[in-house]
Amino acid sequence: MEKIPETITDAHIRKRAAFLRLVRKLELFTIPFWTLMALYIYDDPFMVLRKYDLYDSDVMLNEHHVGWQIYRNHNDSMHFNSFILGNSSTMAFRCAEWEKYLSPGDHAIRLFGNGESLKAISLKLHALDHEGAEIKNVLLILDRTSLSRFSLLNGYGNVLPAAISGDSPFVVQMEFMQAFAMPDFLFPYLKYRITGRVEPDMKRMNPYGRIRDSRNNDSFNPREKMIKQEGEAYWKNRKKEFPERNGTAVVEEPVIFHRQRVLLEEIRKVLRCHDTSIRIIISPDYHQKELHPDDREILQSIFGKENVYDFSGVNEFTEDYHNYYESMHYRPLLGNKLLERIYKFNDIR
Repeated sequence: MEKIPETITDAHIRKRAAFLRLVRKLELFTIPFWTLMALYIYDDPFMVLRKYDLYDSDVMLNEHHVGWQIYRNHNDSMHFNSFILGNSSTMAFRCAEWEKYLSPGDHAIRLFGNGESLKAISLKLHALDHEGAEIKNVLLILDRTSLSRFSLLNGYGNVLPAAISGDSPFVVQMEFMQAFAMPDFLFPYLKYRITGRVEPDMKRMNPYGRIRDSRNNDSFNPREKMIKQEGEAYWKNRKKEFPERNGTAVVEEPVIFHRQRVLLEEIRKVLRCHDTSIRIIISPDYHQKELHPDDREILQSIFGKENVYDFSGVNEFTEDYHNYYESMHYRPLLGNKLLERIYKFNDIR
């Protein structure tokens, strides 16, 4: 056998050594990544990897996932058949308060999303239908912004559960892992992880503690406690959150066009299949801006005039600033008044 020249053997050894050095460097380079992934899986900061009995956290959670998991956790015992859907203004409507106007034995749950879109509402109703849920009653809380949105929103806070969106669970989890690794979340979270404290400048963190009911997803707004403690000073000391109004309603531009109407028809189709009792509330806007009459008429043509209640503009509900936490959200005391109006005074709209 011909002997291999020494020079070739030396070159092979050098290449092999260089390759091994590269592998070690790559291993060192990936250590931070795998460390972060291990921390993400261990901590499950967004509470989307495992099942929990209580969905409250020092991290601001994805409300779509929270609501859907609460529904699944308690549906076997509660037999939910009534659903509060819509945007964050659903916080003004307590399930127990709504149940007073429903049939005995009806049980409600809140399945909302911050800045909710018509697309998300449609997908949630289709998911409930697919789950075999009885959709007996729906309370739909909307405003002009929600009515304008015909596609899903971006960001980890708006990602729908795979069971609702129809996306792959892996794709959904990747959204949360990417959000975890972004500096604007990761650095504040690591600081919180070390100190155990939520500081005011920490983005996407929850400094309030418990903010929801673990059985029906009712909202516990910390500002209610602040109002109780401060009284009238709560509004007096927050002038920037309550800008002056002149008592004149400004009619907004219409927002319901073909794509919005298609989604509204899809929502109505699911409700019709279940013979659902539907009530739609257009929220009383602090700024007293009024929904365009064309939008209201379209909603009435699809869902029935008797089922659409528009409280936007200048009225007894928007005039009193005590009804509001800030200019974007109103309180349960106003939500209770609206429920009384739509269920006890059906001839007034």
